[in-house]
This record gives sequence, structure tokens and C-alpha cells, in this order.
Amino acid sequence: MAIKVFFSILLLIIVQSCGQENHVRTYRLPKPEKSSQKQKVETPTSGFSWEKPENWIPSAGSNMRLASFDVPFSDAKGDLSLIKLSGTGGDLESNINRWRGQLGLASQSLSEMKKNITTKEGKLGKYQLIKLFNNQSNSAFLCAIMPVGSQTLFVKLSGGLTGIQESETDFISFCSSIDFLE
Repeated sequence: MAIKVFFSILLLIIVQSCGQENHVRTYRLPKPEKSSQKQKVETPTSGFSWEKPENWIPSAGSNMRLASFDVPFSDAKGDLSLIKLSGTGGDLESNINRWRGQLGLASQSLSEMKKNITTKEGKLGKYQLIKLFNNQSNSAFLCAIMPVGSQTLFVKLSGGLTGIQESETDFISFCSSIDFLE
């Protein structure tokens, strides 16, 4: 008798769970946001600190560099350099034209360059962000020029067009985080 009741209940559950509707239910879940954790780095010899994205890898650069990083892209990796020069390190136009030359681009006047320059605000104050692209060679630079008292910091990320575009937000965040050691 107990077995008959058990199978009757089981049959009733199966019948009730099968509906006549032939539709498929779909659900959409929000994609988790990419975590871009930052790591604070202090370099006593340089007198500066900054927050680097977790996926940036410290690398050996030249002795002119305060810091060097390999910046992973989806299709390759880029090279980031941070250097400090006394004074202004040259005027804006000559620095940008030097970088344009490194990319195989012709020189421009400062008025022509304005479309590639934006002003950002960081812990050290306002700085210039410059985007330079050479579509023919698939090469690009993101550069920042930061006047700091009687010296100037230059940050340059070089890589392919896609990688530079992917890394722009992290680059700006890094540049904006640069500060004097406390």
C-alpha cells in the first residue's frame, strides 16, 4: 500500500511539472566588471609614488627611467617608461614632434597638435595627455607631460593601436596617481 501511495505521489509530481507550454526560459546575468586592482608603489630614490595596475609587470629599463613596465595587451605587450628631466625638458611642440618622428609621422605645428592633447588632473596637478597613432605601421604612443616644480615627468606607453586603446584608462589612472612620497 505504501509503495502505491509513493508511486501515485511521484506520478502526480511528474505530471504537474510537465507543462503544455513549449517555450524555453532564458536568463540574463550581468557580466562581472573587470577588476583593475591597483598596487601602490613607492620609490624612495625617485621621491615619487604611484599606483600601478595589477597586471603591469615591472621591467628593466634604461638608467634614465624612474620606472619601466611591460603592459599586457590582448594582442601583444606595450612598454611604459617614466622619466624625470630638469626644467621643462623642452617645449610641448618639440617633444610631441620628437615622438611623432619616432612613430614615422611628419612634424606638425602646435595648433595642428591640439586635437590630440587633453588636460587631465592628477595628484601632482594638471598634466597634458597626448595620443599619437600611426595607422600604417600599427604603432601608437600615449604620453603624459607633468610639470613638477623645477622638473618635468614624462610618461610614455608605446605599443600597437589596439593595445594603446585598451590601456588608455589604466594609463590615465596611473598618471593621475603619481605623487610625492609622504
